[in-house]
Amino acid sequence: MCGMMKNKKSQAVFVGIMIAIMVFITVVILIEPLKEQIIISRDADHLDCTNSSISTGQRMTCLLVDLYLFYFVGACIAAGASYIFIKKRAGY
Repeated sequence: MCGMMKNKKSQAVFVGIMIAIMVFITVVILIEPLKEQIIISRDADHLDCTNSSISTGQRMTCLLVDLYLFYFVGACIAAGASYIFIKKRAGY
């Protein structure tokens, strides 16, 4: 019975690793559409981030739009990695 539990735990860790890899692949695939959307959002027809006479609120919005891709990728990778450790700690 003890050997069976170890096998079950190792399977849970392996499944967690597989899910983390799938999350990473999905994030990599979504980088390009998000990048295109950020470029569209920053252009002259929308936020006009290159204009030097925009308001402080628009500048902050441009800054947040610039950081969106970084935060999205970071949050998704953290979620995938935490899934491995949560499964491992919970003992499933």
